[in-house]
Amino acid sequence: MKILKKSKSLNTKMNQKWLDNAGANHFWMIWRFKFLLHLLKLNKIKIKKKNKIMDLGCGNGILSNQIEKKFKVKIDRVDSNAETLKLNRNVRGRLICYNISNKNKKYKSYYDIIFLFDVIEHVKYHQNFLKNTLYHLNDNGILIINVPSLQLFYSKYDSAVGHLRRYDKKLINKIFYKSKLNIHSMSYWGFFMLPILLIRKIVLFFYDNNSKNKIVKSGWETNKIINFFMKTIMKIELAIFKKQILGSSLMIILKK
Repeated sequence: MKILKKSKSLNTKMNQKWLDNAGANHFWMIWRFKFLLHLLKLNKIKIKKKNKIMDLGCGNGILSNQIEKKFKVKIDRVDSNAETLKLNRNVRGRLICYNISNKNKKYKSYYDIIFLFDVIEHVKYHQNFLKNTLYHLNDNGILIINVPSLQLFYSKYDSAVGHLRRYDKKLINKIFYKSKLNIHSMSYWGFFMLPILLIRKIVLFFYDNNSKNKIVKSGWETNKIINFFMKTIMKIELAIFKKQILGSSLMIILKK
């Protein structure tokens, strides 16, 4: 599919080893989407065909594929790196190479829903990035964010994949305190993954800092047995917990 270039492509490519293993069948991708569906239902938010939707920092498009298939919608998949956009498959909407800091007037207040999943932890000046994101959201719009949580679990894996930080509710409240958005919902998920993150942090501590691909492979790569086990854990967690005190990730719904 043709890529619409609305700005110069930036060299913001994700770690290739991560992209190679970030498939639709990876348990974490499925877990994240299942929790999104849970949160949408809990907050009575419906995604409709008429909605103008952006997946900002879409990467290889796994989230877009999941949403398009589930809700029969078309999504604008936006990324600042054209090479990463080429990894997208089964695209219903548009592929747009665009740096949101350019604030193209065509997209001012254009979108009803913007998904910003696992992006801002890669951005040095995340508050400025979020202000630029809001430029593209209409007056009744919804911004849905997912981020890695709890700085305690920051490890060499985070560093290798380009994470600058992990988040908690206090930091999210601080970021959006003066914004034009209201925090409608803020929920941790992946409670049962926390022991795994702790083990990963300890194990990777002994890895050479320069062996980024090796670190990412060890921290992210899975197999059929691990996938099956983690999917089972996911089902148990989603069945037991309607609200989690802590988790490996934090998902936020904000409304104008």
